[in-house]
Amino acid sequence: MNKTTVFSAAAAVLATLSIVLPDTAIAGAHTGPPRAQDLLVDPGKRSDITGTVLITGANRGIGLEMARNYAERGWTVIATARNPDRADELNALAADNPGVSVERLDVTSDAEVAALAQKYRDQPIDVLLNNAAWLGDPADQRLGNYNFEVLLGVMDTNVGGPLRLAEAFLDNVARSEQKKIVGITSAQGSLTLIRSDTIQFYNASKTALNMSYRALSFAVRDKGITVALVSPGAVDTDMMALALGGADFQMRLLTPAESAEAVINVIDQYGFDMSGTFISHDGARLPW
Repeated sequence: MNKTTVFSAAAAVLATLSIVLPDTAIAGAHTGPPRAQDLLVDPGKRSDITGTVLITGANRGIGLEMARNYAERGWTVIATARNPDRADELNALAADNPGVSVERLDVTSDAEVAALAQKYRDQPIDVLLNNAAWLGDPADQRLGNYNFEVLLGVMDTNVGGPLRLAEAFLDNVARSEQKKIVGITSAQGSLTLIRSDTIQFYNASKTALNMSYRALSFAVRDKGITVALVSPGAVDTDMMALALGGADFQMRLLTPAESAEAVINVIDQYGFDMSGTFISHDGARLPW
């Protein structure tokens, strides 16, 4: 990877370090987008790589913006959502871009994953992008109020989902030119960086995703497949607003569009020699 970073300092770990930056958004608030000059990445520095990408959880937030960004770059985009009939923005994107297809997919459903894999059995997939995730209610993740049904659901979505997709679409990725399986993880999954007892189930799920995809990187090495673990940073989404609700510190939140631009550029630069490493949206290697 090019060591010259084109991104800002590691916002991916701000939530754990309680850093206050100038012009910050209030943590827990759903803020508006920053000024245009605050964009982290110069679009003129984008890679000209194109291919086919399958994105889970593409109906909102970072997933939607990654679908939009890839479409703008000229990629063929298979965008999935649990309820595509209600994914108005994603459907509008597909209507305006013939290279974008919207598919129904619950990543916790073996049957739906198998059906989608069967539909696309002959389609090489350059980037299998596992973005779908479930935070769970933070109140259910506190000592004294643990809800173990929520724990199982979070784990199945955030760990089981990416593993189901990797297994089901392994041959598609192996037949592609770029051969990349990506897990969208979080600095909240870092044992080194964690400083809080909030969202324990979610944090544990991202730690487990890191471990499972690290192991996966060895399992698929002989196929020439790269397994990437990328943290998208602290992003102004509904999930982040729920996670930070009631927080008493301030931090700069990225917009979903900013995060998507940075994450895709990192994926483009993520080489086979890096397979299984934990990387921030700014290109920095994160501690486990």
